[in-house]
Amino acid sequence: MKEILIQEYNNLIKIPTKFKLPKNIFTLNYVMGAKFEVLGKNKANYNVKFIDQKNNRVIYESDVTNNMWCKTGKKYFIDYKIQVIDKKNNNLVFEDVYNAKGKRVYIHFASKAIGDTLAWFPYVEEFRKKHKCELIVSTFHNKWFEATYPEIKFVKPATEQFNLYAMYEIGWHYDKDGNVDNNLNPSNFRKLPLQKTAPDILGLDYKEIKPKLTFKNTGSTIEGNYICIAPHGSSHAKYWNHKGGWQKVIDYLNNRGYKVVMITQEPLGDEWHDSKLGGTLKGVINKTGDASLSERANDIMNAKAFIGIGSGLSWLAWAVQTPVIMISGFSEAYSEFNDCERITHLKDKCGGCFNKVRLDAGDWEWCPEHKDTDRHYECTTSIKPQLVVDAINRQLEKNN
Repeated sequence: MKEILIQEYNNLIKIPTKFKLPKNIFTLNYVMGAKFEVLGKNKANYNVKFIDQKNNRVIYESDVTNNMWCKTGKKYFIDYKIQVIDKKNNNLVFEDVYNAKGKRVYIHFASKAIGDTLAWFPYVEEFRKKHKCELIVSTFHNKWFEATYPEIKFVKPATEQFNLYAMYEIGWHYDKDGNVDNNLNPSNFRKLPLQKTAPDILGLDYKEIKPKLTFKNTGSTIEGNYICIAPHGSSHAKYWNHKGGWQKVIDYLNNRGYKVVMITQEPLGDEWHDSKLGGTLKGVINKTGDASLSERANDIMNAKAFIGIGSGLSWLAWAVQTPVIMISGFSEAYSEFNDCERITHLKDKCGGCFNKVRLDAGDWEWCPEHKDTDRHYECTTSIKPQLVVDAINRQLEKNN
């Protein structure tokens, strides 16, 4: 039997076959830029093009081979098409069109600021609805939104996420030279409304959208009609610096029968803070100091109006639908929201420096063009109380 088997084996026709390596694997994701990678042992050279479908422009192009990857520097949303050509025969071997439907997408907020968070948040929901993705979001204030956006998964900042199809970061980003980082922000954010930062990064159309907040109206804690004021800010340039201006407005409101409630964290009665307002304000109900934002929101919701500057509490009042009178000379009129009575710098006065150069947060007296001159803060020293009073009356008449 053994001899027969050997004879039959020797009679077999021997066909030489070449060993074939398994095909290379192509992987990609859109996590802070579009990344393409080649995995495998099958030696080949590829040309990779990252194409913006909006205008069919090649954003980035690279040649790679086995176990190499390439990635775009642009980290904001681009409606990508990725094409991979085998350089040996010039054949298209891989093509992918951006499609986040049903996939995990992570959006992170880089700013802790109240105004930034309130302004930008509505657009993560717009992104989720447009792309029908499984959206994960991290902000520094998740509790403000968790109950009102049930389709979004909230995580704490810096929580590691896996199996992501895409990731984006919303914020104002500068490069090492202090210029706008155009790899993270497609446009100069200083030339845009604050809220437009988010749709600009996420590739969405812009319109003013108010967030849905979890804060509840638990009823007024103050008897009678009142108006909230928040005259303090994070920079002296943000203040209404007309000497005695706040007191004159308070006196006017008191004479009209309105109580005035001051709700800033900066305390009333503190000499340094009071000095920025021309002295300790009289005729106000003092609700300054530490308080939760939900308490602030409740006071604002039950007020007849809110008067503030370019600060987070003004954005909160806007978000909870309370009529807002905003006094801001250091920023241009387009910077904040439209749904308000806005008093800005006079046409013949300097103003809008916030939209021209980067704010130096370490310089309390920052005024880039006129610091330590008689024109220091002329953007708001020139705003007279009567302009504010007229704006208050317009808002009160419109909302009564």
